[in-house]
Amino acid sequence: MFRKTISPRISETNAARHIGHNAIPVWLEEGFIEVLRLFVEDPAQDPAVAMANLNIDFLGEIFFGTDVELTTEVKKIGKSSTVLHQEIFQKGRLCVRAAVTFVNFDFQTKESRPIPEETIRKLKDHLMDGATAGRG
Repeated sequence: MFRKTISPRISETNAARHIGHNAIPVWLEEGFIEVLRLFVEDPAQDPAVAMANLNIDFLGEIFFGTDVELTTEVKKIGKSSTVLHQEIFQKGRLCVRAAVTFVNFDFQTKESRPIPEETIRKLKDHLMDGATAGRG
């Protein structure tokens, strides 16, 4: 599991006086960058995956002034895709739950490709309890 502490910025606060929904995907990116580094050393210079799906459940308000903890785990490893499970907590309360699917992708051919065995071994180190590491 990867953990990251994020300090909400006042600019992320919306008219309802809590963190706006548009800030959450940016925070999730901060959480999954370490997973992307399991595919390649520098994802910004050498992208290896493409996001295929992002589902976010907003479970509670998040407020400015108190740090949040973001956790990222591998939920499923497929032949060419990986599903991540992410959660954001503030003061110990679960506020956001997200699932992110990445496809191992060849940006020149614009096609998915199998995840290398070495990368699968690295991903397995971060599997959630009860998660699957199938090859389908």
